[in-house]
Amino acid sequence: MDKEKIREQARLRRRDLAKTMGLGFGTKMVEQFLANFEVQTGDKVAGYWPITNEVDVKPLLKVLHDNGCICLLPVVIARDTALLFRQWQPGDELIPSDLGISEPRTDKASGQPDILLVPLLAFDSQGNRLGYGGGYYDMTLSEFRGERDITAIGIAYSGQEVDSIPNESFDQRLDWVITENGATQYNADR
Repeated sequence: MDKEKIREQARLRRRDLAKTMGLGFGTKMVEQFLANFEVQTGDKVAGYWPITNEVDVKPLLKVLHDNGCICLLPVVIARDTALLFRQWQPGDELIPSDLGISEPRTDKASGQPDILLVPLLAFDSQGNRLGYGGGYYDMTLSEFRGERDITAIGIAYSGQEVDSIPNESFDQRLDWVITENGATQYNADR
């Protein structure tokens, strides 16, 4: 099955999962994250502002901010370009991008994350991720991994796991996936 067919099915599956699981998931995700990852004051963690039934990471970002982490949100600069990340804290005003995604204002400081929380449509048991097809996270991870260590954590409902996702040469695997059932680490070989 090709990526577009998997993507179409995954959108519908995630929509249904969000309706049934979405309400209590934020608390479970915070618990799963804190049980599996040690963060220090000043660590930079990039999340995302959820759209179209993505798992809501805002409760986790608030807890991380309250624990002294520097929270970042992605900004799309241009097509076929890695994401930029700007600082965010609870209460900050966000502005809509050309793609309709809420982003920090341009006066917010930018930064490079140590941990990147990644939205997804589907994932498989090898840590492959299926996104929307723009390649922004793949480009970003490729660029960062060429320069330094970064931990990429997919955030998903367990029902988003599929048997297999076609993996192309430019696709970047996740290091971890957090679901309501726990956190799974994948082979460090990329």
